[in-house]
Amino acid sequence: MLDFPTRDDFARQLKNNHYDVVGITGIIVNVAKVCEMCRMTRELSPQSVIVVGGHVAAIPGIESMIDADHIVKGEGVSWMRRYLGEEESAPIRHPAIVSGMRTRIMGIRLPERKGAMAATIIPSVGPMGCNFCTTSAFFGGKGKFVNFFESGDELFEVMSRMEEELKVNSFFVMDENFLLHRERAMRLLELMKEGNKSWAMSVFASANAIRKYTMQELVELGVSWLWMGLESPRAGYSKLQGADTRQLTREVREHGIRVQGSTIIGLEHHTPDNILAEIEHGVSHDTDFHQFMLYTPVPGTPLYRQMAEEGRLLRDADYADVHGQFKFNFKHAAISREDSKRFLDWAFWRGFQLNGPSLYRISRTLMAGW
Repeated sequence: MLDFPTRDDFARQLKNNHYDVVGITGIIVNVAKVCEMCRMTRELSPQSVIVVGGHVAAIPGIESMIDADHIVKGEGVSWMRRYLGEEESAPIRHPAIVSGMRTRIMGIRLPERKGAMAATIIPSVGPMGCNFCTTSAFFGGKGKFVNFFESGDELFEVMSRMEEELKVNSFFVMDENFLLHRERAMRLLELMKEGNKSWAMSVFASANAIRKYTMQELVELGVSWLWMGLESPRAGYSKLQGADTRQLTREVREHGIRVQGSTIIGLEHHTPDNILAEIEHGVSHDTDFHQFMLYTPVPGTPLYRQMAEEGRLLRDADYADVHGQFKFNFKHAAISREDSKRFLDWAFWRGFQLNGPSLYRISRTLMAGW
């Protein structure tokens, strides 16, 4: 399988190696890159079968946009095993994936160190069900998920191997809501204590999942960074119901856990009259980092289907710009496409104006935890 960072690297690998199967993954905004990679593969390795997966596979009509033999929508491990005639349910050996390469702070490159900065672990895919969530939609929709590792024992084995192979004690956990699986997490904690492991984990978790744990359990588990969706105080998403997210944010930060908040700009109820107050609400969480993201219908999601059915998708919006950090790609009921960019930029500025630079916020949180 190939996933190289540059065009030259990709071409060099194709020229120097014989591949029966070339796998290409991509996100929605990279459709032009995927198209070019397919073209290069046909030219440089014509004997290869091209398999394209990832979120780019969700684009309507993708079959006519790229020259591929197979387009895989959804979880790809079982598909590839079926294709190769392998046992679909066989245990998965997690590859050694490096995270945090060439780390910089304020433009300054940190010194190289022995081993990687962190390893990436993928325990599951799914299961959250927000109507705009590409991950949930791609892996089956609301409430559905695929567990690659069911137990804490399996995760502990994977993480121990990564620790040895990559010389790491920090893990970036790519799982939509890792803490939702409490039994697995607590068994992992039990094994970490037995093995005297002091690991750090960066995880994604909803407010209602975080509340399943005591602060001591989170700290002992090594949770050092939390991505938490805050969306809007008026959002109806179940992951927020009954949660005082500002109090929760304060509490975890007081225990040394850095928080990345995420607030959506341009939800259906937003208007020029109420959106500034909602931005202020997001900023008031005083997180270490805060991501403001435009409400964006991405191919494959329920929101995209709704916008398509209502005729509200903008035909002139380039896929390369459909990432939530530019302008709306749909017709909002109350906010123009140009104003969406202005509100987004103002949200980031307001967060910096009131809360200061993230480097300062991180330092404050780490000191509080110490």
